[in-house]
Amino acid sequence: MSTNKKNTSYLGSENSAEPMQDREPTKRTGVLSETSKLKCKIEDQFITLAIAERMSVGRTMDEDAVDFDLTPYDAYHYGVSRRHATLTMMDGFLYIEDIGSTNGTRINGFQLTSKQKYRLRDGDEIEFARLRMIIKFEE
Repeated sequence: MSTNKKNTSYLGSENSAEPMQDREPTKRTGVLSETSKLKCKIEDQFITLAIAERMSVGRTMDEDAVDFDLTPYDAYHYGVSRRHATLTMMDGFLYIEDIGSTNGTRINGFQLTSKQKYRLRDGDEIEFARLRMIIKFEE
């Protein structure tokens, strides 16, 4: 008798019941300012974004625009949802939240629980489904 699991082949491992622990800031992860930038490395490409109070991440389809569009990085092929995640600036820290994406979001290999905010640190590797990026904070 086979059991149907609703996991993708990429994220098919069982989710840990342990929540991700709040992590101490790294060297450049102190309180961010209004002039702070987010530098993202996807494969051999670099993208620098001004950090806004709230940014949607995903794929732009037709008129359904997102603030950080991953479409140019073959996001559809990698399984990124149209509305995949949200980046939020709160109290000088940047947080990420998976907003119910089909294929999930990870920080440094840790599977995020949907609808829960996680604080990002300088040097984190974020996976939107199978699309990987490394982030750095810059002033």
